[in-house]
Amino acid sequence: MKQGTRRSGGTKGVRQARSDLSREQILRAALDLALEHGYQGTTMAAVSTRSGLPVGSVYWHFKGKEQLFVALLEHCYEVWLEIHSGPEGVRRKLSRGITGLSGADPEHHTKEEALLKAAAVWALSRRLGGLDEDSEVRAAYLRMRAEMFKVDVERITESVPADVTERFPDMPTKLTVLSLAFTDGFYVHANSEVHLDLDFGEYADLAARALEGLVDDFARRAAEER
Repeated sequence: MKQGTRRSGGTKGVRQARSDLSREQILRAALDLALEHGYQGTTMAAVSTRSGLPVGSVYWHFKGKEQLFVALLEHCYEVWLEIHSGPEGVRRKLSRGITGLSGADPEHHTKEEALLKAAAVWALSRRLGGLDEDSEVRAAYLRMRAEMFKVDVERITESVPADVTERFPDMPTKLTVLSLAFTDGFYVHANSEVHLDLDFGEYADLAARALEGLVDDFARRAAEER
């Protein structure tokens, strides 16, 4: 009886492992397709073909495309959290966001980060083939973007001198807003037809120097007021 129980538990474990592997295959396939064809151009049938799994298996894991994309965004957010797990100055953030997502520096780029940037375009361009107002995917992305913003503020706070944040507590928030404006803008520009062969590394450096200059200026003001 005990042996039978062990065998049953082992069988269950194998089935779970296979199910987890199938789910991972589906998410990988959906990620690649979403980056190639966008949300509207990705279908459950295409995910089935790309993953090598029957379409019934795809629907067994995810009831529909919206549920699949919500799960995909959650996966990408988990990867993003791992990447941005410690103190992060504006220079590293801008390097990943500008040279990485533009494709100029593949080492500072992951498909998951690219998908989150693409999702921003889908969520904010409802009239341009983006996500509907009541889309579960749009709601999930906007929720995650708010969470990511809070994490960014925390990480930048950890990298800014304590005397600066003590005197100017909203400084990390301002740096986060500006860094997002830079990275979002360059992502759109890099994926447009008119990026003019820009040296994105140079622009990442210029953006970083501009924001680091702001930190230095606030540090000087904090020191003058002591």
